[in-house]
Amino acid sequence: MKLTQLEDQKTIYYIKEFNDELGIPIQVAFDDLDAARAYINRFRTFGDAEIIECHLNPVFYTDINRDCYFIQFNRKNDMVTTYLVTDLQRAELAFSGQYFFEGDLICIYVMAVTQGEAVKTAHQIKDMLVKQNP
Repeated sequence: MKLTQLEDQKTIYYIKEFNDELGIPIQVAFDDLDAARAYINRFRTFGDAEIIECHLNPVFYTDINRDCYFIQFNRKNDMVTTYLVTDLQRAELAFSGQYFFEGDLICIYVMAVTQGEAVKTAHQIKDMLVKQNP
């Protein structure tokens, strides 16, 4: 099921720099990108500070029965690598069945109940892709 998008969805900008005294990587948060940039510019003691953009109440796909998997097939041998996808962006790729080629690898995102089912589904997609792209 796809959750509905809230009309007042906002973006939060976190200032990230690890602080040994506090033991946390996030210093402050802003709801305005210019304010976040001004903060970093004002406190130039930040050596490796960066602005991390996060969305409040993002729209996302959820399925209580299936998980998202990233499957890689090596075209030169029978090696298969499977990863459970645990982030929102790649879960969306799995929901939409995205795939791409990376050197000798065929990389496929799928949704499945089990890892075995994910590999089986990805094999079917891979076979179709190999026929189309010999």
